[in-house]
Amino acid sequence: MKATDLRRHATSLAKGAAALAAAAACSVHGADADAPPREVLAEQRAPLSFVAPVGLSVVGGRLLFSAFHALRGQELWASDGTPSGTAIVRDIRPGFQGSFPSGHVRFADALYFAADDGESGVELWKSNGTAEGTSRVADIRPGGQGSMPNAVTAWGDGLVLVANDGNSGFQLWRTRGDAASTRRISDIASGERGAVPRQLTPVGNKLFFTATDEAAGHELWVTDGTRVGTRRVKDLRPGPEASRIEQLVVIGETLYFCADDGVHGAELWKSDGTEAGTALVIDLRPGTEGARPSHLVAAGGVLYFAAHDGRSGIELWRSDGTAVGTRLVKDIRPGAQNSLPSYMTEFNGSVFFAATDGQTGVELWKTDGTADGTVLVKDIAPGMEGSSPAHLTRLGDRLWFSAGDGPAGSRAWSSDGTAQGTWIERHPAPPGGLASRFTAWGDATAFVAGDGRGNERLWRRHADGSVVLVGLPLEQRLR
Repeated sequence: MKATDLRRHATSLAKGAAALAAAAACSVHGADADAPPREVLAEQRAPLSFVAPVGLSVVGGRLLFSAFHALRGQELWASDGTPSGTAIVRDIRPGFQGSFPSGHVRFADALYFAADDGESGVELWKSNGTAEGTSRVADIRPGGQGSMPNAVTAWGDGLVLVANDGNSGFQLWRTRGDAASTRRISDIASGERGAVPRQLTPVGNKLFFTATDEAAGHELWVTDGTRVGTRRVKDLRPGPEASRIEQLVVIGETLYFCADDGVHGAELWKSDGTEAGTALVIDLRPGTEGARPSHLVAAGGVLYFAAHDGRSGIELWRSDGTAVGTRLVKDIRPGAQNSLPSYMTEFNGSVFFAATDGQTGVELWKTDGTADGTVLVKDIAPGMEGSSPAHLTRLGDRLWFSAGDGPAGSRAWSSDGTAQGTWIERHPAPPGGLASRFTAWGDATAFVAGDGRGNERLWRRHADGSVVLVGLPLEQRLR
């Protein structure tokens, strides 16, 4: 993303927050954005009337998340699952705009995130779930513009991130969680834009990422955490045109990804971090169109992905990293039509995914890597409409996902991998809103789903199967 795009995005977030808060503050008689708190609906003024929770992370047994409140804007919250134990951690930016915490990453005993306190711009913050333990890590770009940290990633004994100090554009930075240890570790390109590193992917003591320089465009890079040890791996598509690297996945010490070298189209590649060890795995679809591998996932030392070989449509493939060891797992929808495998997730030694065989709609499938072992788990919504499973998440001995079965709408489901053990969770709210962001929370599961009134809310599923709302019910749509 360009620096100008990032600034535009940050500005739009701030404007969006102001607009949302202003709308919430208006009474039915049309009060303006400066209306006092008494003009806000009573249910929206209540301390636990938060909506749109994101970034669910457990720190010290409590759930930390960002959520929106009509009077406080988007801020960081914490909950132990009880009303008395649920509150804003710290009002980082007092007022209705909020600080918009985002990009949550848990590391050690704290949560790291980007936030805007209204004075320093968007910078890196951390929190242990208490007001006293919530603070800015470093003011990387002094002044009101902020360094707009993003792609925060745990690596080794600290974190790496992308930030703009106002002098070198967007570069790689490293921190151990305090200002003294926060330093820039790349100097790849000059100018306001910088290198714009993306897709930070740790592999042992190396960190792979993609970045842009004037000579090679956006290509694959690697770093050992120092400036001198930061280098381009290979110019896959010689010249300034980008090779469109994406879908970075690690197996052992090898990085797998999709790239277009300008000759073979988008195909499967691998790298050990050296130029000589970076190569095309296989040309699945000869020609410039390419097989376009997607939804890459590692399971049992094998790479699974969806791809189009030009004959079988978009189907399920596997690879051991060699051309001879790359093969079609199963033509789930026989012929040239697509089965569209997606949301691939390793669970209990198998890979679960959403797909259609042409007889049912998009439903939940699993594979053990063989054609015979690639089967439909359950036809949740019989007929061609399908249940469209999404957001597959492994939590303990269950696989959680969202799915729609018609009358119930899109709701939270879970599975043990069998048809009999796949069921809808007892969600007390009426249909409305896609269930997502499933997170283990002690012996419970936290997730986000609609409340039937257009609001995304936080729910907690207890070990006994009961599901309760964390927060207060809302009769009106807040956001």
